[in-house]
Parts: sequence; structure tokens; C-alpha cells
Amino acid sequence: MNGPFKTVSDRICSTPIIKAADAIPASGAPRKTRSMLIALVALAVVSSLAAEMAYGYFADRYEMSWVRPELAEHAAIVRVLGRLREKRASNLNAR
Repeated sequence: MNGPFKTVSDRICSTPIIKAADAIPASGAPRKTRSMLIALVALAVVSSLAAEMAYGYFADRYEMSWVRPELAEHAAIVRVLGRLREKRASNLNAR
């Protein structure tokens, strides 16, 4: 690049030039950023667990509502058969 062009280009540039040494502190990430990262990760884990539990609850509920009519019918049949067996057993014992 030639000198006059660079001079004009530097005056027009509106973005600040960030030196690599200024961008990354020598001591690593500041403590505030580190604690914020820990809080965000904890929040992500808790929300993920809550979403899994909610999904499981609603999936089980949907499955039960899907099966429930057949299950109720089966339970009614078993109750009737159980009563019939009890009556039959009591009639046989009475003879």
C-alpha cells in the first residue's frame, strides 16, 4: 500500500483497532465472566432437565389416555369373571 492511500484510509476507518494484547487479559478471563459462564451452564442444565421431565410426563399421559379405554374394559371383564368364579366356587362348596 502506498503512504497517501493508507493515511486517507486510516482517517476514514470508523472501527477502532484492537490490539491482540488488549483483547485477551494476561490473567485469563475476568472473574465476572467466569461466574456468568457457570451461571449460564447451570441454567442450561436445569432447563434441560425440566424439559426432559415435562416431555416424559406428557408422553406418559398421552400414552395412558390412548390405552385407558381398553384397560378399563379389560379390568371390567376381569372383575366380572372373578365374581363368576367366586359364585361358582361357593355353589360347589355348598353342595
